[in-house]
Amino acid sequence: MMLESCGEPQLTEISQQQQQKLKTNGRSESISSYQSANNTQFTFDNHSSSSPCLPKVTFSSLGSFVNKPTHLAQLEQPAAPASSSEMSRFMKMAKQFNCFYFNGDLQFCRPLFIGEKQVGLMKPSVLEVARLHPEVFCIDTVSGNVSLHPQLATYEERSAEIHNILSKWRDESLFHTLKGWRNECYEVKAGYADPPLLRMERSATCLFGIRQYGVSINGYTEDPKLGFCLWMQRRARTKQTWPGKWDNIVSGGLSVGHSVFETAMKEADEEASIPPHLLANLKAAGSVSFYFESERGLFPNTEFVYDLELPSDFVPDNADGEVDTFELVPIEEVKSRIVTTDYKTTSCPVALDFLIRHNFINSNNEPHLPELVELLHIPLHLIYNQSR
Repeated sequence: MMLESCGEPQLTEISQQQQQKLKTNGRSESISSYQSANNTQFTFDNHSSSSPCLPKVTFSSLGSFVNKPTHLAQLEQPAAPASSSEMSRFMKMAKQFNCFYFNGDLQFCRPLFIGEKQVGLMKPSVLEVARLHPEVFCIDTVSGNVSLHPQLATYEERSAEIHNILSKWRDESLFHTLKGWRNECYEVKAGYADPPLLRMERSATCLFGIRQYGVSINGYTEDPKLGFCLWMQRRARTKQTWPGKWDNIVSGGLSVGHSVFETAMKEADEEASIPPHLLANLKAAGSVSFYFESERGLFPNTEFVYDLELPSDFVPDNADGEVDTFELVPIEEVKSRIVTTDYKTTSCPVALDFLIRHNFINSNNEPHLPELVELLHIPLHLIYNQSR
């Protein structure tokens, strides 16, 4: 499978006339909810359709990469033949799994609010369909901000109305991502520690740029012949997303009703049949966060990370049909494999984080280690910490 595209927003689902309307009427209201980022103020004047296009505005231009570092600019140049090219590919990969942070065009995106808190970000293709449902979505004519209708006052009322709308969109085949309907829901919150405001079908959260949370386990061992190794799984070719790609030994989304630790234990049992006595050694290792975009939508993701040392004679066995095979991979091969198109792009942050924490990537072999670490921790809590 080809690597999922990233960069320019996908506008194929709205007409050229609708795109022109957004371009001519929406510039002055483009990114009002992001003007506070790093105390940087942006002012947009109204332009006619004959005016020159405004410079592209991205999260990186609003944030810590406003003056693009030299090493990031060099990523667009041909790779150097020297040994540094091995390390530069890690930076290239970090830019790929953060493609919306670096390249996502904000001019025509609008924040989504529930009450006074921002919970998401909507692209033009979704905005145009949402306009057809004023009983659910209210769009401010001045700012362009989107909010759920105030009459939807409770968790259950919001959840029911959103489910009805999404089911309709699925039946009408309006969005590619809904073809992978999961019958599994994620909680929608203003922040991880905040109370849930509604539940939403998992496959639809990327349409609204809802923050997603997941759990990943690094299963490692010291093999007598191969040395230090990581276990990897090859995802089943029947999976709705990233079929046939290499991945961490265990990973899963944080569904309604499950805590982070419960999800880790559940997924370890279902995906790799890791017994409880081995899971007693499970160690929390923090989290990684990134902002990815594909043809399905926007993915502001946070992964809670665990490390698990496994005995050299343990062999994982899948129990839920979602894994084709497992492989014990030497650490040097891990470093090579995670930057290929055969590896799930949105699992690379977890693998890179492991390699850094265990000193396989360090300041001696990665000259841009501080920048690489920063790109594993995109400040999503600040990006989404907006109030109306």
